[in-house]
Amino acid sequence: MKIKIEKIIYPGKSLGLSNNKTILTDEGIPGETVEIKPLKEKKNYIEAKTTKIINPSEFRITPRCSHYQACSPYQYIDYKTQVAIKESQLKEIFPNTPIIAIASPQIWGYRNKIKLSVIWENEARTGLSPKFLGRNTERPLPICDLKSTVSWPRMYKKAGLAYHAPESRDKFIQIESCCLVSENVNKFLAQFIEIVNKENLNFIKEIEVRESYTTKKLMFTVRPSAKIENCQSSPYIEETVLGKTFRIGSESFFQINVPMLEIALKEMQKSMRLDKKEIIADLYCGIGTFGIALSQFAKEVIGIESNPNNISFLKSNLKLNKIENFKLYEGACEKLFPSMLISSIDILILDPPRKGLNSMLCQNILLSSIKKIIYLSCNPATFSRDLKILSCSYIIKTLFLFDFFPHTPHIETLAILEKK
Repeated sequence: MKIKIEKIIYPGKSLGLSNNKTILTDEGIPGETVEIKPLKEKKNYIEAKTTKIINPSEFRITPRCSHYQACSPYQYIDYKTQVAIKESQLKEIFPNTPIIAIASPQIWGYRNKIKLSVIWENEARTGLSPKFLGRNTERPLPICDLKSTVSWPRMYKKAGLAYHAPESRDKFIQIESCCLVSENVNKFLAQFIEIVNKENLNFIKEIEVRESYTTKKLMFTVRPSAKIENCQSSPYIEETVLGKTFRIGSESFFQINVPMLEIALKEMQKSMRLDKKEIIADLYCGIGTFGIALSQFAKEVIGIESNPNNISFLKSNLKLNKIENFKLYEGACEKLFPSMLISSIDILILDPPRKGLNSMLCQNILLSSIKKIIYLSCNPATFSRDLKILSCSYIIKTLFLFDFFPHTPHIETLAILEKK
């Protein structure tokens, strides 16, 4: 079946039509004609897989990674076009709001964190045939089926690193390196897997590595947790952002793209128009990234955080940066926010998890006299839902699209809201 791609919708599916039926396929740039294989028919659309590009777009490029569909499925699209696609997706959600799209200054090696599975090649194949995923690549991508693997005799030959296959939790795509992290991280991963093979550490299922963009120091965690000889990890890394130093633990939340984070913080500061008289409330403040970075421009910062690990590093970061105008509330935002002196807060910073804001928290914000809200979100769906509620009392003055995640469908948005 052939279709013409009309657009790419969030989160990254290419949309076309066939006999007035919507087709959602895994790859295709607007304007391209592609050949697809229907996979599953839903009530309102058909899920499909692109099998051939009939007339390639001028914006189609060669992916750097053979495994790109597992980690960064937009690699086949020119980067400027990627940003334009994300901007058009936001415009569909917010048609009457001007959007400022800011591209990442670094589009390769930008990730400061990577999580990979450790998979093992079995000596005894027991008649199981290998599976491959090889469309649009010069060589096939080996996919290992976990369900099959655990049924093999536990005789291990060689360990490798892998991403989960797209839309699967029990299949993996083995990789040699990843171009989204630095060469430093890739070298470490190669050394790590060499040690795993040499010592036959077949109990290891996963590794997560973090790298400081500032110092290039690495920190890693293996699962199940274990100490590995000749491969010891630091308990934390340090990152410097806008002159402030942040200690980050293995379980701490921190933005994945540090150069982009600095740009976002500068835009936040400009939008706030701070003159050291304002009281800022930083909800879901994590290890203090926003509150600490902006504290020098405010009279006081009030932070709320519930995660014990984040709280521990937040306290360390306050001491490290000698911040004296930051007041910490430990607990859930939904419970603590109503009991705070809301009338004294001038600006509210919101950076919630993907699920967005609790409905009661939204209602309490609406009842407040807070003049300005800075809302950062990585989930357009919950972001849109929350802004609809807040629009009862607030108007969106500016909407930013920060491309924290080049070559992926992920969208990071920042809304500046002001009281009506």
